[in-house]
Amino acid sequence: MMKRIGIGIAIIIALFALAVVHVGAQNRAVFRAVTGKVEIQNPGEQTWGPASAGMEVPIRATISTGFGGGAVLELGATTLTVRQLTRLRIDELSTQNNVTRTNLVMPVGRIRADVKSTAGTSTDFKLRSPVSTAAVRGTGFETDGSLLSVFESIVTFLSESGISTNVHTGETGVSDGGGSPSGGANQREANTGVDTNTSLTGSGGIGGGEPGLGIGTITVNWN
Repeated sequence: MMKRIGIGIAIIIALFALAVVHVGAQNRAVFRAVTGKVEIQNPGEQTWGPASAGMEVPIRATISTGFGGGAVLELGATTLTVRQLTRLRIDELSTQNNVTRTNLVMPVGRIRADVKSTAGTSTDFKLRSPVSTAAVRGTGFETDGSLLSVFESIVTFLSESGISTNVHTGETGVSDGGGSPSGGANQREANTGVDTNTSLTGSGGIGGGEPGLGIGTITVNWN
């Protein structure tokens, strides 16, 4: 009898350990590929260090890519491609009540996000930029905050004033932070003249000072 109880307790402990490992894997951000100059600034530190494939990225760390540089990050089941000349900070990566929450801040640059959810969980994915808001029902998009390209499903693209337009698979949308954003098939030709860089100074280059964050948010709610 005591032997059976001992076996039962061992099984429970093993199942609990597997669950902890599974959740831990969902909550890890890891560099899967690094090209060119890519640096990371850990939270609370002033200095930057080189990033490399296989390196884990702590919460509140900032990633910086130089000219010609880039990186591929895995955030749980989500894959994030960070383009050149980008600053990106990971503010949250957690799982509670079967919901995986990812909060990112991008003052400058461009990323592509392929947002996935694991079995039995839903995903709440947010990317803040200084310019626009996009509410996403789908998994694939690329943005620099002002120009949005949709690879899968539909994105509702909102300006700061709350006016929205739907951008479908294969289409693009543009917002300058105010007024009505343009999007859909009619935007394809107009994209040729769009400046696709956001910057800390708002001038199209990488400048100093604090970015005006909180204006724009890209949100993925995956059910």
